[in-house]
Amino acid sequence: MVRRIYIGLVLLTVSASAQMTTGRLTTSFYGFEGRDTALAKVLYLRAYENVYVNAATENYSFNMNAMVSNDFGATIETDPELRVNSFLFKVKNIGGVADLSAGRQFVFAGVGSGLIDGVTGTARFLDRTLEVTGYGGSNVIQSRDIRKNYIGSNGLFGGQITYAPVEEGVVGLSYMNKRWERKPYTAQRMDSLFNPYYIVVNSRPNEEELASLDLEYAHEDAYSVQAKTDFDFRTEELSKIQTFARVGVMKELNVTAEYIYRQPRVAYNSIFSVFNVNSTKEIEGGLEYRPLMKTFFFARFANVAYVDESSQRLVVGGTYDVYSATYTQNFGYAGELNGISFQALYPMLDKTLTPMCAIGYASYKPSKDEPSNNVLNGTLGVVYRPVQTLSTDLQLQWISNPQYSSDMRIFLKINYWFSEKLNWL
Repeated sequence: MVRRIYIGLVLLTVSASAQMTTGRLTTSFYGFEGRDTALAKVLYLRAYENVYVNAATENYSFNMNAMVSNDFGATIETDPELRVNSFLFKVKNIGGVADLSAGRQFVFAGVGSGLIDGVTGTARFLDRTLEVTGYGGSNVIQSRDIRKNYIGSNGLFGGQITYAPVEEGVVGLSYMNKRWERKPYTAQRMDSLFNPYYIVVNSRPNEEELASLDLEYAHEDAYSVQAKTDFDFRTEELSKIQTFARVGVMKELNVTAEYIYRQPRVAYNSIFSVFNVNSTKEIEGGLEYRPLMKTFFFARFANVAYVDESSQRLVVGGTYDVYSATYTQNFGYAGELNGISFQALYPMLDKTLTPMCAIGYASYKPSKDEPSNNVLNGTLGVVYRPVQTLSTDLQLQWISNPQYSSDMRIFLKINYWFSEKLNWL
């Protein structure tokens, strides 16, 4: 109760002092027939209400994104479920150089990323060519509840430094330290006389400690280069190397190339860290062709190398105006897959009504000697937007696969945008 009162007072305070308040209310319904743990047929009808609010003055802002959901077709123990994605206060331009934010927020700072309850600060120097970011807080649990989160053995800390020596390029160095606690559990053991007894097992927190070096350079439309290297302090090895380049050989034609070296990202102290793991190396080349403004074609081919095996991937596709299609083929050690998808949407009545349809087919074999598994799916939908601030999205989704001969689902979403200028103070 105290938490609710506090949140309400904060919202009232921020709204009262804001010059501009914008937001979105989204109501959604998702219905389908499934089976419970006893394999009995159950009708699920889940409703969602998402609230997004942003209230801002010149140097102060408040942001909240929360969702509550409940199932009206079946009984689920955790319902009604509240998820808070962001609850953030931000102060900009402190001393003309720094920004500071506090609350629930997403962190994207080089190698460090995640959702935390904590603080992030950014400062800019040397005519904004040098930027320093630091953050710290507790990891948000998967349910995104607002209870039982504590900084300490369940925290994410780190920072990033970026420097732009030229207008076209930037260099970044980042560090991340992440820990999340594991709940104790009870296990049965035997004494010297083989009599059973129980003990409480407390495991050390899972840990990750990484550093990364990032490089980006783009020379107009002629070419661009990106490179990234991650180092794992726990294993004392490079965990990832990734480079990507795009070269414009003609105005309409680009050539791309990418290389990725990966070590499996397994947390230190995790049970999976006791198993032997091997790296993979992936090389991909591609073409991008845009002969007309509304026409775009692409093709990419990749080879993924394992210890003693390899697999290949081919993707070809394109778009023309409101139509798009993609063909995918995988073969080699990772299995054989052939898939095609097609999508079309057609805006009508000055974009007030937009019907759409999509269909996809895929055939997959884990190996050459295995039988094929076929999947067919389709979607029919329409978006209705009578005014700028209101839209309704309705979809019928259908799929057929080896597990379900026919699975039909319905999805309905209503969006309402609002914007109010306030001058109360």
